Amino acid sequence: MQLAMGASAANKFIHYFVSNRNSALFGPIRKKRERSRELELINTSACNVRNGYSCVPVALSEGLDIRLETAVRSVRYSTDGVEVYTSPANAVPSSETTCHKCDAVLVTLPLGVLKAEHPQSKVTFTPPLPDWKAQAIQRLGFGNLNKVVLCFDKIFWDPTSNLFGHVGSTTASRGELFLFWNLYKAPVLLALVAGEAACVMETISDDVIVGRCIHVLKGIFGNQVPQPKESVVTRWRADPWARGSYSFVAVGSSGSDYDLLAAPVSPPASNHSPPGAAAPQPRVFFAGEHTIRNYPATVHGAFLSGLREGGRIADLLCGSPYAAPPSSSASSNSQPQATAASASTSAASTT
Repeated sequence: MQLAMGASAANKFIHYFVSNRNSALFGPIRKKRERSRELELINTSACNVRNGYSCVPVALSEGLDIRLETAVRSVRYSTDGVEVYTSPANAVPSSETTCHKCDAVLVTLPLGVLKAEHPQSKVTFTPPLPDWKAQAIQRLGFGNLNKVVLCFDKIFWDPTSNLFGHVGSTTASRGELFLFWNLYKAPVLLALVAGEAACVMETISDDVIVGRCIHVLKGIFGNQVPQPKESVVTRWRADPWARGSYSFVAVGSSGSDYDLLAAPVSPPASNHSPPGAAAPQPRVFFAGEHTIRNYPATVHGAFLSGLREGGRIADLLCGSPYAAPPSSSASSNSQPQATAASASTSAASTT
C-alpha cells in the first residue's frame, strides 16, 4: 500500500486511521460502539466477485417473478395472512395500489428504509411493529459509504499496488477520497468517501466530485494525470430504496439488536381467543445484512440470512422434519428471548 502524506504527518496519519475506521464501521466513528465485542464476528477473507457483483443477483433471481419499478407501500398482517400493497415506484404512494395476498412475507428492506419517515421510502406496517422490533430498528445505526469509479484510457499508477491512500488536511475532510483501490488490474480506480464527508458529497455535483478526485490524484502522481473517460458516483443516503449503506452498532445499541431485527413478528392474538390458546403463528419475517449478528454489513451475511428465513418459513408452512424447540406462548408484543437459537435451527432445514 502507498500513502501520500505532506506536512504534519502525525496529525494526517490520525485522520487517515479514523477514515479507515469510518469506512470499516460504515458511519461516523463518534456514533459507534466497538462492534467486535458485540457481534461475535467470525474472521473471513475479503474477496472480489469476478465480473462484478451484478452477476450475484442476476443468478439468484433466475426463474423468479421479479416486479421491477414497483414499490412496497404497506404491509398488513393478521391471523388470516398478509396483504402487501404496492404501487409504481415513480407514482404518488397513495395512488394506483395493487394488493398481493400471501401466507407470510419476508421483509428484506434495508435498515435505512425501515427507519425512513420520508413518504417516498416509508413502508407502513398494520398493525404497527411491536415496540421491541421498532426500538431495535431505531437503535441500530445505518452508515453511509460512497464510492467514485474513475475509468481512464491507460494506467498511470503503479500496477503492482492494489490500493493507495490520501490523507486529508482537516478533520472535516479526512473521509474524503481517503483510499483508492486498483481492483481489476485495468485503468480503473475506485475511490472511497466515508463518515461525514460521504453525506456532504451527496450535495455536490458529479463534475465537482470528479474534479476533486483528479486534484487529489495530481497531488500524488503529478500533472500527467488525465481526465477520466467515464465516471460513476454513488449517493446511497439519498437513494430512496436504500437510505444508506450498511448497519453498525451505534451508541446505545448492542449486538443483540441484530437478533431482535431477525426475529419474526406475529399478529396480535384475538380478544376472543380462549385462555391458554397458542399464540398466532408468525406472519412477518426479516432478512438482510442488518439481521445477522455474525456477518453484518456483508453480501454473504445478507445471503445467509435469506437462507435462514427461507428455512424458517418452510418449517412453519410445510412442517419441520425434526423436533422443533419448545415455542413460547408470548404475544407478538413480547420481546423474543431465544432469537439466535431459533434462527440457527431453522437455517438447518435449508441444507
